[in-house]
Amino acid sequence: MSQQPFDQGIPLLTEVLLGPEVAPPMPVEPAVELPPGVVQPDWDAIEQRLTQRILHQVQGKIDHLLEERIAHVLQTALQNALIGMRGALREDLQQSLEQIVAHAVSHELGHLQ
Repeated sequence: MSQQPFDQGIPLLTEVLLGPEVAPPMPVEPAVELPPGVVQPDWDAIEQRLTQRILHQVQGKIDHLLEERIAHVLQTALQNALIGMRGALREDLQQSLEQIVAHAVSHELGHLQ
C-alpha cells in the first residue's frame, strides 16, 4: 500500500490554526451629562401612568362586553320565564273565566225559575 501525500489544504490535528481576528471590545462611553436645568425623566412615574391608562382602556372594553353578555343572558332567561308563565297564566285565566261564566249562568237560571 503506498502512502498518498497529504492535501495541503486540509489542516492536520497537530497544526495550530489561528481564527479570525476578534475585534477589540468597544469602549464603554460614559453616561451623557444633561445640561443644567434639564431633569432626567421619572421612568417609574411614566410607567405607572402608562399602565393606568392602558388598564383604564381595557377595563372600559371589558365592561362593555360584560354588559352585552349579561343583557343577552338576561334576555334569554326572561324569555324562557315568560314562556313558562304564559302557560300558567293562560290556565288560571281559563279557570277563572269558566267559574265566572258558570256563576253567571247559574245566577240567570235562578232568576228565570
